[in-house]
Amino acid sequence: MNRYVYYGYPQSYASFPDPQYYRNEDVQRKETQLLPKNVMYTTTVEPKFTEHLIQHKGLMIVITTTVGKLVGTLDDVFIDHVALVVNGKMHHIRLSEIVYFEKAHEK
Repeated sequence: MNRYVYYGYPQSYASFPDPQYYRNEDVQRKETQLLPKNVMYTTTVEPKFTEHLIQHKGLMIVITTTVGKLVGTLDDVFIDHVALVVNGKMHHIRLSEIVYFEKAHEK
C-alpha cells in the first residue's frame, strides 16, 4: 500500500534524446547450433475421449472448440490432436482445445 511515488518528470520526457551507438567494424558471429539434450514433452491424455474420437474416424462430425465450431470429416486421431478435413482442407486441432464433438447431421 505504501508505495514510493516520484512526483518529478518521468524518464520518457527527457529533454535530450538517447545517444545512438553504431559499430564501425564488421562483426562476424560464430553461432553454433545448440541442441537441447534430454528433452521431455508432456501432454494431457484423456483415453476415453480419444477412444470415442477414434470410433468416429471417417465420419462427418462437428467439433466445438474454445473459439468456435468446425464441421468436417474426421481423418485421424493422434495422442495430442485430431486431423479434420473441412471442405478439402486439413485442420489439425489440439485435443486440449476441444470442448465437445458430435456426429454431424447429414443433409
